[in-house]
Amino acid sequence: MADINPSGSLLVGEGVYMKGSMRVPGTASIDGKLEGELSADTVFIQPNGSMDGVTTANHVRVAGALTNTTVANRTLVVESSGLISGSITYQELEIKKGGSLQGGIYKVGQQAAPAKPTAAAPAPVVQPAPAVQPAPAADAEAPKA
Repeated sequence: MADINPSGSLLVGEGVYMKGSMRVPGTASIDGKLEGELSADTVFIQPNGSMDGVTTANHVRVAGALTNTTVANRTLVVESSGLISGSITYQELEIKKGGSLQGGIYKVGQQAAPAKPTAAAPAPVVQPAPAVQPAPAADAEAPKA
């Protein structure tokens, strides 16, 4: 039988459902449905494929659906039929026309959550200056006691 899947790679074929935690040293190609945790050098979600869970890889290419948490330490490519939703972290990003990202989108090294906007300082309260009384004239009589 010919070796159709290189050593260290994972192929989840169309119609196959897998659930669990997978560590793949090479390429994980998903054409079926995968739930759980997936860690690989390269992840490719085929047009019929879907992954729901935590996906971590150096290179991620999505033509199907990827949901929950995605970390692409180097490159993230969203094909025209691809949809990624959830928390998305990437180093380099390419979105082809028709591809979609939904959720929190962060660059590697950025804060995990966006900083909360700071409230503007309230405007200072301006009080009118006290009226200035003119100084008595030098030749005016001193008040009698």
